[in-house]
Amino acid sequence: MNQPALSGTQPRQARQANTAAVLQLLVQRGPLARADIAKELSLNHGSVSRIIEPLLSVGIVRELVEQSTGVGRPRVPVELDPSSRYAVGVHFGLERITVGLTDLVGHCLRAHTENHDPADRIGTLWRAAELAAEMAGCAPGPVLGIGVAVGGEVDRAAGRVVRNDVLGWVDVRVADRLRERTGFDVVVDGNVCALLGAELTFGAGLGQHSVLYLFVGNVAEMGFLGRPRATGPDGIVQGSFGRILVPDLTGGGYARLGECGTDVALLAAARSAGLAVTSLTDLIRLAEADPIAIGLLEARSAQVAAVADTVYDLMRPRLIILGGSGAPSDRWLEVVRDRVETTPPEALVRPRSTGNTLVTAAAGLVVRAFFTTGSAEWNV
Repeated sequence: MNQPALSGTQPRQARQANTAAVLQLLVQRGPLARADIAKELSLNHGSVSRIIEPLLSVGIVRELVEQSTGVGRPRVPVELDPSSRYAVGVHFGLERITVGLTDLVGHCLRAHTENHDPADRIGTLWRAAELAAEMAGCAPGPVLGIGVAVGGEVDRAAGRVVRNDVLGWVDVRVADRLRERTGFDVVVDGNVCALLGAELTFGAGLGQHSVLYLFVGNVAEMGFLGRPRATGPDGIVQGSFGRILVPDLTGGGYARLGECGTDVALLAAARSAGLAVTSLTDLIRLAEADPIAIGLLEARSAQVAAVADTVYDLMRPRLIILGGSGAPSDRWLEVVRDRVETTPPEALVRPRSTGNTLVTAAAGLVVRAFFTTGSAEWNV
């Protein structure tokens, strides 16, 4: 990790930053002895103890059994206690609200999904707040807050949906509504930013500093981890790659991925070819043996490979996570890897965060904010 500690003229800010650095180190590398933490973060032993002791007293970290090296005093490792704090996640989809509860390492303990009418914005937000409050009430311990993941353009700082054409929402102040009704801190962000954040905190991107998340589904969106000061508060920027030209699924030329490579386009091509499919799951199941289904998913894999090569040539990320239906299983990940030309095949991976993906991504907004700001910013 080797990131320099802050010190000097702003002791409170330095303490918060150093606490955040310790928490992130324990997430990535724990358990660790205090001496190892001090060495990794270039802090003195006294500073580490002043950070660790308050975290121990409120139960966020815990000590393990002493380890004797035979030289000097025994070392006492400390680790994050996953069950010490919890977060509620809320996802707004076109037809459904999903609400759930996770611990500090992204394990989804419970989840609930129900239909909603996005045209009834007030009713939808009220119901989401009610479900979130009920979920928080079921938590075995203190709840850090509520994370909300939603598609479209999102103003994270204001906690509002600027525009979501799918839901028909314009200037919807989600955070204010949920905060008023639950009393919890609320973090709102776009779907891809939340998905990438979950991978950085719990999954394939843990400890990485140059990560691209490509989401292929009914939309084609990407999130990229850049420099925090140049981008967003956590260094993630969101964009679209739907305009990139890729081979058509039927081999009839080239078109924009957003027109010929979405799940909608893939299923339409399958039905046009005579396959009785109503979902991507149906198509994947048929591809176990049906040559037409296999051919369509191979064509989709070629599209994803073309996009991966394009963004790799432009951005040179160390890791590209293929989310959504971009690589729906390890089998199709290998097909994409076989078709890339400039992207190192080993740089392509599937998401690894566990449990309910939407809940983990949404709740992860709160957990990631907690880890990156230090506990002094939260009511813990």
